[in-house]
Amino acid sequence: MAGLPHIPGPENLRPFTPASLAAIEQRIAEAEALKIKQQQVELPEEEEVKPSSDLEAGKSLPLIYGDPPLELIATPLEDLDPFYKDKKTFIVLNKGKSIFRFSATPALYLLGPFHPIRRGAIKVLVHSYP
Repeated sequence: MAGLPHIPGPENLRPFTPASLAAIEQRIAEAEALKIKQQQVELPEEEEVKPSSDLEAGKSLPLIYGDPPLELIATPLEDLDPFYKDKKTFIVLNKGKSIFRFSATPALYLLGPFHPIRRGAIKVLVHSYP
């Protein structure tokens, strides 16, 4: 008997932490190892996953995710789109539930995603003015 389909909700909104970044880097390393193995053994390639049009940057968070808790507004969150599961990205939601997508690579080769200056700049960017 097949299991029930996974229904997204507010519990899918998880803060982006150093552990999240380490998990992404591990998935990238596993994908590269699999790619090398496929080249050597000539395994069939997996189908390409495409970005979800509902979770594009600039669009509002779909209603199926519900209302995000206030403590998660303007804070970095793990990306919800399966396309970005092995890419160094995170999202930030503003009060209007608009999605902003950012790269988790160091900005200017200095400011990592957890640097206080970068976090402050992100909060200013996503702050909705009256």
